[in-house]
Amino acid sequence: MLLEGLRPVAASEPVLRADDLGVLRGEAVFETLRIAGGRPAHLAAHLQRLVLSAARLDIALPAGFAELAVAASEGLDDGVLRLVCSKGAPGAGPVGFAVVTEVPAETRQAREHGVSAVTLTLGLSAAQRAEAPWLLGGVKSTSYAVNMASLRAAAAAGAQDAIWLSSDGWVLEAPTATVVVSVAGELVSPPASVGILAGTTLAVVQELVPVAVRPVSAAELAGADEVLLLSSVRGVAAVVELDGRPLGLGPVGKDLRDRFEATLLR
Repeated sequence: MLLEGLRPVAASEPVLRADDLGVLRGEAVFETLRIAGGRPAHLAAHLQRLVLSAARLDIALPAGFAELAVAASEGLDDGVLRLVCSKGAPGAGPVGFAVVTEVPAETRQAREHGVSAVTLTLGLSAAQRAEAPWLLGGVKSTSYAVNMASLRAAAAAGAQDAIWLSSDGWVLEAPTATVVVSVAGELVSPPASVGILAGTTLAVVQELVPVAVRPVSAAELAGADEVLLLSSVRGVAAVVELDGRPLGLGPVGKDLRDRFEATLLR
């Protein structure tokens, strides 16, 4: 569905020009939301993050994304909604659109049974992305080549997901998720100030249980009782194996998963 006129289009119908800067240079931003009961879940938080990402890429975000999200979600009990805004072709202005798909089977499987993961270095210190805004830490852009390459590296190592570590030994984020660890009975997640994406699912979870936001060391991750990956569509997924160490589905992760899913039905 196109933002302009809220016009439905087939997935096979082109909506971007070949010279669109989102296509040529990756200058586009997006948000992925869960559709539940015919509405986009936690829409306000996603739109706020979309605005911030667009500003960082100097994209003049058009009005109407809330209306687009609602219209695209209508009539669907469960699904995936992706809102996209590309910078557009030179002199032509931004292009906004929504893509609706089913929740992939592997996503449901990960939500129910957890995932295996490996740690990978991002090659930067915890401070570098925050100190160098041109590295676009914390921006949800469509330039996801590094994220996808990380997931391929995880798959090559026999795992399903990855957790990025800084070069100086701090936990950052996963390629498509926020990391939460359970250490000595406390839930902890790294701060967005280290140049990672501010998690919308983390914000929802923090309304359900206390989650401290502070730097998390690689040593804490390696010794954690439970490790969770939070994302909008997958929800709360337990890391059942990390770097070959079995963790299993713990009680904290199970409880949070069920409570987060319940928020979608409110």
